[in-house]
Amino acid sequence: MKITSRLALSHFKKNKKRTSLSIVAIAMSCALITAVMCFATSGLDMLKNILGDDFSEYGSAVNVMVLFPALILTGLITLMAYSVISNIFRASADDRVKELGILKCVGGTGKQIRKTVISEGMWLSLIGIPAGLIAGLLLGYIGVKIAGLYVDRIVEVTKSIIMRRFDAELNFKVSAYTFIIAALFAFGTVIVSALKPARQMSKITAVECVRFGNNHDRTVRCARGSRLWKGLWGFEGELGARNINRNRKSFKPAIRALTLGICLLLVSAGLTSQFRDIRQFMKSEHNRLIVDYVSLRDEGDDPATGRRADIILHPIDADTYNEINDRLNAFGDFEVWGYGSNRETYYAKADETVFTDDMKQADDVVNGYGEMSFDMVSVTDSLYRQICDATNTAYGGNILINTYTYNEDGVRKEIVPFTEDLKEFELVTAQGETSRMRIDGSLGREDCDEWLFDWINRATVMVITPGADARYFDWYCEPGDREEEFVKYARSVLDEYYPNLTDDAYADQGYTTRISREDTMSMALNVMFLLIEAIMYGFVILLTLMGFAGFISTITAGIRARSGEIAVLKSVGMTGPAIRKMLYSESVYCTAKASLLGVIAGILIPWLINLPLRQSFPVRFHLPVYAIVLSIGMVFGVVLIITRTEIGRMKDKSLIEAIRMP
Repeated sequence: MKITSRLALSHFKKNKKRTSLSIVAIAMSCALITAVMCFATSGLDMLKNILGDDFSEYGSAVNVMVLFPALILTGLITLMAYSVISNIFRASADDRVKELGILKCVGGTGKQIRKTVISEGMWLSLIGIPAGLIAGLLLGYIGVKIAGLYVDRIVEVTKSIIMRRFDAELNFKVSAYTFIIAALFAFGTVIVSALKPARQMSKITAVECVRFGNNHDRTVRCARGSRLWKGLWGFEGELGARNINRNRKSFKPAIRALTLGICLLLVSAGLTSQFRDIRQFMKSEHNRLIVDYVSLRDEGDDPATGRRADIILHPIDADTYNEINDRLNAFGDFEVWGYGSNRETYYAKADETVFTDDMKQADDVVNGYGEMSFDMVSVTDSLYRQICDATNTAYGGNILINTYTYNEDGVRKEIVPFTEDLKEFELVTAQGETSRMRIDGSLGREDCDEWLFDWINRATVMVITPGADARYFDWYCEPGDREEEFVKYARSVLDEYYPNLTDDAYADQGYTTRISREDTMSMALNVMFLLIEAIMYGFVILLTLMGFAGFISTITAGIRARSGEIAVLKSVGMTGPAIRKMLYSESVYCTAKASLLGVIAGILIPWLINLPLRQSFPVRFHLPVYAIVLSIGMVFGVVLIITRTEIGRMKDKSLIEAIRMP
């Protein structure tokens, strides 16, 4: 065995605590990367099974969707591990300055010094990486199994609402690449972390090593203090600030690790808040039972005009949906009603002379052709009569739903779009054919049940048209205790008109029928967001603990390394309370700096994520005040407790022993 390797091993035996901490940090980083790769491999395998033969077509997009988050997590783990491990190596090298200086005095070269430090990293990797791979495999297995339960729940919940059924099962999947990639990332992090201290130690002369010990700067300089800290803590605070500035290379990785930990906690809290708002937006105020019919549409462009021209393959006509409504109402003493939609056939020409002021200010109302989206709403005959009575419209007339709800930069807005001067719309098809639709009545929010109104307000222009065909149609009811019996009855009625003959009736037959609760989609989103939050918080907490451990290690090592300096200060008249005040100021200084940077980044990142998100959902960024207070309070509390503990240990040492200690 080479002398550099023997020196590295001998140092491990002398400082077992730091060696153990190094192995734990390496193993934890390797374990987290292994777990991330297990999740990515298992997720890709699940998506391959779902897509089947279509994976060749969508494979590149799926790979990006799965591997990009995995790459981001791996990058965060690597950055955190580098901050922690590099600081450990630097502290180790500083402790061995005199030892390495003596080695140079007896003929050791800078290259051998460098190899000695790097050998430490290789020996630590030899123990830490295999342990991390095993721990990561176990962590990944447990995580994938738990995530699989969530996936099973999502599949179970969505079976009643998806148009094309699929079986998704998240099984634990691991490959050789999982271990290779995790080991390479972990080993690379260790070597890169050791290189800088190794190069620094190799350049220091033997005289500097032996004479100055761990204060081995080539030039003597006066470290700057802090006026703010002097004003808050007195001259003790200025001494603490000067010490931090003098040893900023040691404190910098620790502060970076703690900053990253606080940032990740606040990012998680910010994203959780936005997920909660999305769930609230998607949540239905009612939980009625829905009996549903949907026709497949043939998507394509018109060859003459080049515009998108979707064709409804099997539209449901008024006679059919009214007949089904009557059959469903015949079941019991509760009311069944329904309405449907046809948004594929027409556009409405925009006439700004009948726009209200609010409508003129709304964004994305008119497309590039000067047209508005148009929905021809169809309703059951019984519901149509109720609406006619509410709006004083003659039976057979077209009724405008005169409200428009839209999302403006994350804020839900509801306006009255058209004035009372509106009498008709000019409709146009994708083929360029035009027609006119007379408006005989107007339906406002005060004229209709709020839940019904919210549900059918899906396009800029919506007109209830008696006798209109629909692409999809929904019947609503609340059967109460007879729900199970009614579901069987409703299924038998639907099978008479639109039987599902295959498992993929939507693709094979051109239509599908479903029976579900109104809150089914909301339940599925709840489970999905809970899964995302569980995975996110799991990794974030582990990363934060890693960074926190590195920061605490730096603080404690710094206090212990300065025992001689502190003893000298006591010998020249500095009191115990003043010493404690100085050390507390150092801990608070580092923690405050890390907290400030972490809070800024932790606020900025969720805000940036919210910018594109608010374009699709009425969700605004909320400042995570409670998370900020909790994170900062927890960090300051633990740091002050650790500092107090280290100060207490110093009381047992005599001044002479501390000053003479090498």
